[in-house]
Amino acid sequence: MRKRVFAIAVSFVSLTLTAQQTPQSNVYGYNKYSINPAYVGLNNCTEINFSHLNQWVKIEGAPLTSLVSVNSRVGKSLGLGGQILIDKIGMLQQVSGLGTISYGLNFGEHNIRLGVSVGYNQYRVNPSSAIAFDNQDPIVNGGLQSAGALNTEVGLAYVWKNLELAVASKQLIQTYSNFGYNSLQGYGLRRHISGLVGYRIGINENWSVKPSIWTKGTNNGYQMDINADVNYKDLFFGGLGYRTKVGLIGRAGINIQKLFFIGYAYEAPMSNIASYSAGSHEVILGLRLCKKAKNKPLDEVKKPIKDTLQTIATKEIRIDTVVITKIDTIFIEKASTTKKIDKTGLINKNILFEFDKAIVQKEAIGELESLINIMMDRPEIKIELQGHTDAVGPESYNTYLSQNRVNSVRDFLIANGIDSSRIKCLHHGELKPKANNSDANGRKQNRRVEVRFVE
Repeated sequence: MRKRVFAIAVSFVSLTLTAQQTPQSNVYGYNKYSINPAYVGLNNCTEINFSHLNQWVKIEGAPLTSLVSVNSRVGKSLGLGGQILIDKIGMLQQVSGLGTISYGLNFGEHNIRLGVSVGYNQYRVNPSSAIAFDNQDPIVNGGLQSAGALNTEVGLAYVWKNLELAVASKQLIQTYSNFGYNSLQGYGLRRHISGLVGYRIGINENWSVKPSIWTKGTNNGYQMDINADVNYKDLFFGGLGYRTKVGLIGRAGINIQKLFFIGYAYEAPMSNIASYSAGSHEVILGLRLCKKAKNKPLDEVKKPIKDTLQTIATKEIRIDTVVITKIDTIFIEKASTTKKIDKTGLINKNILFEFDKAIVQKEAIGELESLINIMMDRPEIKIELQGHTDAVGPESYNTYLSQNRVNSVRDFLIANGIDSSRIKCLHHGELKPKANNSDANGRKQNRRVEVRFVE
């Protein structure tokens, strides 16, 4: 029985060797650089990831794959990355190193990125532990052999609003090596084509779901993953997928302090070796270092403006009919000897920001001065700051940017005497647009921090 199981396993492994030239992964959604070089530098963060896959557990000689990758944005458009991969299946071991460069172009909300990787694959055949059915087999009798080959990859990614499209080719230049076995055709690296399409659907400000399809293979056949993944506040992730000719895949992940990421995936085989294997397990550990937007206070912010504002308010109240235009018509009040302001007259405000910036603009100083004046005059009033962005760029980056914008406004207020306990902060990224993101004016209105007066 043992020989029978082993023979079936060997047959299945041999049939999938072509696909395993591009090592399998179940957590590629958490590290897309592993499947396409165009994702290098896409998120404007430095990302370091380590993953390990133990495939077809309980089957001797089943694939073991370990991958370490790092990538980062350089400047506004350039991305650089590299990865080292160790993949072992049966008596064949592959050690691969790659260097990657990418370049991105933005056309409004349309983002296109091209990536190219060049590296070297080192292969090693060790038949010492093989069970030989043919004692004359030249591989078994050939002893330890090694060979190398150039590896090239190219990829293209396109992001528009919530739509994501990507295509890549691994082993773009096909190479062959016979490991010194002159009587054999050799081991060949065949060109593999992969494609990804996904669309994020926002359910509410906390939850989103993203259906996607990923396929890869050669002209001999393709394998397809049909996925549905959920995201909760960019903190918790989970999903299910179906891989053709294999079975179901479940995965989950968690962000810790938006710095560390831990993910796990389990592949449950439903055909072929399902009765012999305990499935495949894969873990991924990630470190993400995003560039913080510069939000140093402007020179005008450094000096408290409390006294100046109070003086202005006092002078204006002496007029019979008060229309405070200097502080952005926040309220209209008839002549009165009191400073009390009816809350129904308070108007919510929008603080606008430049594209991809979290710095308070000079044009917003007047808005913030009027806000500080009201809060100084009415100590019982509290406010809620809600940060937003346009839809250009990845959702996770936009969420981070909207948080920086809220913090910038909050820091301005605190620096000018407003107690932090009176300020509540929320950030929504691109999920709650005020205007249409399809034109420049609409995107400008969406790059904002909303100021709401609350009880």
